[in-house]
Amino acid sequence: MNDIADLKPNIIIGDNYEGVLSLNFWKDFRSRQVFCGSKETNSISEGFVKVRIEGKQVDSVKTTTLAQVNAIDFLINHSDKIRDALLTGLLNELSNLKEGYDNLTPDISGIEDIKKVIGLSYLHVMSSDKDDFAYVGFELDCEWDEEHGIGVIMHKDRIVTIGQAEITYDSWATYVDNGTIEFETTKWNEATAKLQETSQIAKRKTTWWKFW
Repeated sequence: MNDIADLKPNIIIGDNYEGVLSLNFWKDFRSRQVFCGSKETNSISEGFVKVRIEGKQVDSVKTTTLAQVNAIDFLINHSDKIRDALLTGLLNELSNLKEGYDNLTPDISGIEDIKKVIGLSYLHVMSSDKDDFAYVGFELDCEWDEEHGIGVIMHKDRIVTIGQAEITYDSWATYVDNGTIEFETTKWNEATAKLQETSQIAKRKTTWWKFW
């Protein structure tokens, strides 16, 4: 896979682009380099993480953005701040997690305990951004929910939301955070209406040809 650290803006990538990134702050954590729900032997991470970059629509193509490159640079250069914020956020969320999983979550009293029970499966660098930095989704495997895992969306070293792993590639929480939710909702509704209209036209044409 390509080294994401070498990525540049304005490169046509199709829908997405995949590669790897070396993050020293993730060394010694549990390693699970697969999507959550997959079965694979666990080991100790050496710091390499799989990354998926979501292309941003520009005219008729999807490209990387400066905001995504900035986010990757921030991951590399401020890894300690990101790690501390991420783990502190997970620790603070543990009480809620215990309620949701009928107290099946393991006893965790500090950062070292978390390292043993979670693993970073994927990083999702999203196309949405704020202040010239893209949002990044941390898809985490965990012992108490191997099917759904944990998802954390961050903007730089700030946690935006925590949920199941699937939120890491769902941009709607980021639209709320960056203030574009109304614009994106309108765009989505217009696209949906256009798709429905196209489908209805195609259906009418198919019905017409049946008479011949």
